[in-house]
Amino acid sequence: MRRILLAFATATVFAVASLATVLAADLPRPIYKAPPPPPPAYNWTGFYLGANFGGGWGHESHELFNGIPGNSEGGFTHDPNGVIGGGQIGYNWQFAPWFGWSTGTVLGIEADFQGSSQKSDVNGSFTDPIFGPVTFTGGVEDKLEWFGTVRGRAGIAFDRVLWYGTGGWAFGQAKLGEGTLISSNAGGPIAGTAFSTSNNMDGGWTVGGGIEWAFLDNWTAKVEYLYIDFGTRDNVAIPGGPFIITNGHFIDNIARGGVNYKF
Repeated sequence: MRRILLAFATATVFAVASLATVLAADLPRPIYKAPPPPPPAYNWTGFYLGANFGGGWGHESHELFNGIPGNSEGGFTHDPNGVIGGGQIGYNWQFAPWFGWSTGTVLGIEADFQGSSQKSDVNGSFTDPIFGPVTFTGGVEDKLEWFGTVRGRAGIAFDRVLWYGTGGWAFGQAKLGEGTLISSNAGGPIAGTAFSTSNNMDGGWTVGGGIEWAFLDNWTAKVEYLYIDFGTRDNVAIPGGPFIITNGHFIDNIARGGVNYKF
């Protein structure tokens, strides 16, 4: 009896295993799909046009002469500060990344034009051998009226973020004047009221850097710093008297933010 039951159990197990094998062979095989490829990295190539807004803080040193060569009445400095704003236009070219690092190397050129409210007022006094004690009244104003730059840009892109350096040519116009000289000995003004002169500064240079972010496919935002050396301006001859103000180097620091539309 035991042999009969053992034989029956063995046959049953074999039958069940055979049936499971047949059923498994009839089942469809699972299909494994490859994960979708990552989206392509952002491409910075193209023209762009934008606007910017920020501030500037500068410095310029002067000397006052009484018309006799080498006879200085003293020096004074201006530190014109204020708000700047304007627009920019440029073009970027994106190339393969250096040494396989980052998502691309970006070279470009950009030009911008800025209005400026930067200004500084200085009051002072000195003693002249001819006119005696002389006082500036109303302040001698130094004002950067406008400026612009034409620069190259070179940067490294990490998809939608671009780190870049920039440098090139700078130009602008500054105004010096708006004061009156009064002599104690003469008892009145010795120079015309509101004397002023505007000088073009076209021999300057600039260098700086920034970061730009493509927050939409056609829109980018940036923050940027520029150091600008506008060079030396012409001397200012004060009308109504022998005095001449020499203009030193006008240097400026610009920090600004902006947005660009990429075509």
